[in-house]
Amino acid sequence: MVAVQTDSPFDFDELEALTSENDDPGAGRAGVPPVILWLGVLGLAILFIPLYLTANTLNNEIIRLESDLLPLQTALAATPGVLPAAQDLAVTLTAVHNQTDQMQTILPTLAAENVDWQAAMSVINNVDGSGLMLTGLEQTGNRLVLQGRAVNDAFVISYAQQLEDSGQFAGVTIQSITQETEPFLSPTPTPLLPTATATPAVTNTPLPTAVPTKASVTPMPSWTPTPKLTDDYEWDDNHANPIFVGAPPQAHNFYPDFDMDCVIFLAKAGRTYEVSTDFLAPGVDTFLTVTYGDVSLSNDDAELGTLRSSITLQAPPDSDVEVSVQISNRGVYGADKWYDLQVLEIVPTTPTPTITPTNAPPTLTPSPTQDLRDIYEPNDVDPNPIAVGEAQIHNFYPNGDLDKVGFLVKNGRFYQILTSQLGVGVDTAVTVNFNGEAWSNDDYDLPGSGNFASAVCFPAEADGTAVASISNVSQQYAPSKTYIVSVQEVPFLTVDPETVDFGSAAQGSGLLTQTVQIEGTEPLAWDVTTETPWLSTDLITGTTPATLSLVANVAGLNAGTHEGEITLGWADFCRQTIPVTIQIDPVQSELPGTNGRLHAAKMAWYQNSAVDFVIVVTLKPVTP
Repeated sequence: MVAVQTDSPFDFDELEALTSENDDPGAGRAGVPPVILWLGVLGLAILFIPLYLTANTLNNEIIRLESDLLPLQTALAATPGVLPAAQDLAVTLTAVHNQTDQMQTILPTLAAENVDWQAAMSVINNVDGSGLMLTGLEQTGNRLVLQGRAVNDAFVISYAQQLEDSGQFAGVTIQSITQETEPFLSPTPTPLLPTATATPAVTNTPLPTAVPTKASVTPMPSWTPTPKLTDDYEWDDNHANPIFVGAPPQAHNFYPDFDMDCVIFLAKAGRTYEVSTDFLAPGVDTFLTVTYGDVSLSNDDAELGTLRSSITLQAPPDSDVEVSVQISNRGVYGADKWYDLQVLEIVPTTPTPTITPTNAPPTLTPSPTQDLRDIYEPNDVDPNPIAVGEAQIHNFYPNGDLDKVGFLVKNGRFYQILTSQLGVGVDTAVTVNFNGEAWSNDDYDLPGSGNFASAVCFPAEADGTAVASISNVSQQYAPSKTYIVSVQEVPFLTVDPETVDFGSAAQGSGLLTQTVQIEGTEPLAWDVTTETPWLSTDLITGTTPATLSLVANVAGLNAGTHEGEITLGWADFCRQTIPVTIQIDPVQSELPGTNGRLHAAKMAWYQNSAVDFVIVVTLKPVTP
């Protein structure tokens, strides 16, 4: 007699209870849309109903076979010829038991698949790409193994705590943190999906594509400056630029079409000067016009066979005079149509005869000592006046010379004092004092430009006289150390706040952002620059009013206070510097509170180098 096991290992009561729970319309996690939940429940119902019907059919088949087997076993004892039929029934019964065992194996897998994958993968892929990246994700049953690389262990701990705080997982374990010799490189965030370990006779349900929640940072647009085709003295068609007697030749070109150049210089009483053009580019034919007082001189060609021009003039014997020079072209125009212009003091070739009366004793007239200072000296202590809109030629002579100029300002207006046309060895620094405040500038241009001119822009909050002090940083003094100082009224720009403080941030943090509001007295074009490596801006140019975003990338900064700055420029030479500070707090070498579910194993602390890590999370099924 063969004993037959009639109890199936498949628990139908548990299956019916689970199906009943999934049919509960009130089930589902908070935040999951009801339609998606009902679709999940419907999918599980569709999966479980065939299994349930199949199990019932198999169970009925077992009962039927057992009822058929009993009389056959009885007949088998009396009739040996029916043994093969009994053996066939025993084989069938064994196969039925094997199928039931397989269904019992599938049930835990089906329960594990009842996970809110969209929420779980959203938490996993919410990675700070500036300091941490995931390189692998593998599923084994109800566990996910996360592999990745980070700037340091602080990022790993923070990420593990983030997983724990989400409430999506039954447990989070930092399995290992190991040092890596290669530096960390910030990747483009790419969402990962788990790779399931193959399980015999089980097909995993495809998971929804995870959507990363961390937005990528838009790179700053590159800026290509527009090439300057005019010479350095434009525009000077109607406004004459100074030229210095005895200075190296100025290089001008005739561009754009119908360009005309104008310069001005001071001729001392009784002295003789030569104004000339030379080194003409092909197609250039200069024409000179010189005007001083009531005198007007002109020249086309200095001599036969040349197209250059030259004029010799002598200042009045009793006074200095300002000489205007106009240069036009009788040839063609273009960015390559260059020529040199120079003014020299010369000795007249024909001496003035001296008439001596007969029998009169000779008269010895001492030669006057030549004053090589500029005409505004002395002004080291008492400033000489300069008008708004005026340009003056000064030099740094004698040794230790300091120039001061004073100009009237009006309440509510904005002024700019500028140095230009610096002689060789001149590096100006300007300080303006007014109404108890001071504004200073050394070089308004970028380092490496070779331009050592200065510009100060300041607001006048009352009527009065502003005083500008101008010194030579290079400490070179000679009559040839000349420069031009000019004063203008310009529109002005304001920023709010005038200083930016990012506050405190943990060491290893990613990107932090602050905003600055830019306003102007009129629509003003502005640009922004910074030499602070951890600072950047979302815009490099704009027009007022505008909002500028400052981005601080503090991932690689050491603990302590860090200072930087950005510089706003407008109205050609006006600059305003905005100081920026941030405090970086050190990472404590301890794990955050675990509340029993965040664990660490095989920990190695590497605060200042890239690390590889492995984190294991246990999936939490959706419960009704």
